[in-house]
Amino acid sequence: MNFDNVVLIEDDYRGYYPISISTPLSDLIVGGLRYYEHIVLWLMSMGHSADLYVVTRDYLARNWRGTTESLLSRLNLRYSIRYVSDIKDISGSSIMINTSVVPQIDILNRTLNELTPSTEIKCGDRLLIKVVNNTNDLVNNNVIDNCDLPTFSGIWSLIRWNTELLRSNSKYLIRVLGDRSVNSDISRGAIIDERAGNVITIGSSIEPLTYVKGPSLLGPGTRVLPHAYVREGTVLYMDNAVGGEVKNSIMDMHSLKEHFSYLGDSYVGRWVNIGAGSVTSNLKNTIGNIRYMGIDTGMIKLGSIIGDWVKVGINTSIMSGKYIGQGSSIVGLVRDNIPPFRICVNNDCEKLRIDKVIEIYRRFAELRRMSVNENEISLIRAVYDFSLHEASS
Repeated sequence: MNFDNVVLIEDDYRGYYPISISTPLSDLIVGGLRYYEHIVLWLMSMGHSADLYVVTRDYLARNWRGTTESLLSRLNLRYSIRYVSDIKDISGSSIMINTSVVPQIDILNRTLNELTPSTEIKCGDRLLIKVVNNTNDLVNNNVIDNCDLPTFSGIWSLIRWNTELLRSNSKYLIRVLGDRSVNSDISRGAIIDERAGNVITIGSSIEPLTYVKGPSLLGPGTRVLPHAYVREGTVLYMDNAVGGEVKNSIMDMHSLKEHFSYLGDSYVGRWVNIGAGSVTSNLKNTIGNIRYMGIDTGMIKLGSIIGDWVKVGINTSIMSGKYIGQGSSIVGLVRDNIPPFRICVNNDCEKLRIDKVIEIYRRFAELRRMSVNENEISLIRAVYDFSLHEASS
């Protein structure tokens, strides 16, 4: 089947709160890569070079692209991606994929090979995949009801699927890389355990007296520090530094957890610092299912969801299934969700001013000897305004 574009349409962003208010759903990380990067690998596996479009909220379409890099672009892979807020800005024949569809490449191949033009797959009223001759004419005649297609139901699903996607899609990434380890410095004193899955290292360093278990991915500029215990499912996407223990957790760009601490079954956004001695609980004493924002996740292990620009102070303990909103600075025992842009001791919080949030970002960038990105500051302002509007609605 020939098509001009792959169009990624967002699922309900509220299920992916708070990460989703500063990141398009297409750019959330699962299984080692951003969602859309799995789609790029899928296209490459078919020898197809379609344009990639992301339909997202307007303030993200305007501000996101200039704030981040992709792992695949660091590998000098060539592909086209554009962020728009209106599907009418796209023309040509397209495959539309809801970002709730699990991007397992083998399943995508089987599913899409069975589709013909003017066909859509739905689960009840939820559109999952749609093939159209033109995005300006979305009327389809052939509707397939398929609720067996694996889907995400919220941010917790990324944690649930993370390790499995690392296993299943890693062969496509390794095919592009040519090897499991590329341009990496792995100490002879490090233990790499690949009995349960590949340890993929790309431009990263693993220092002495460390243990790294697969499946896991250590991206460009990442450092695993001495005495670290990096367990299965760990994704350190790019420019991270990690010490202590990490298990089945995703860490986006420019974030640090350098000291002795525990991060388990968690999602960490960009520009985050996790202080020494801090712990994310991922298991209730009752061994019962963990609820996230009032929803039963069906998971007995779920840690923290930590938004962009967050700073976690030393010896902070975060209870299982809690989120820390963008830009917040926390210390102590966190028993409840923390809204964006707060400064909190335990759960006693005050609102942070926008100028203070930007000042902290500037200081952190300078501490890391990185350039201050004006696009990042524009995104901080946009997310701050969005959070104010959301709080008042």
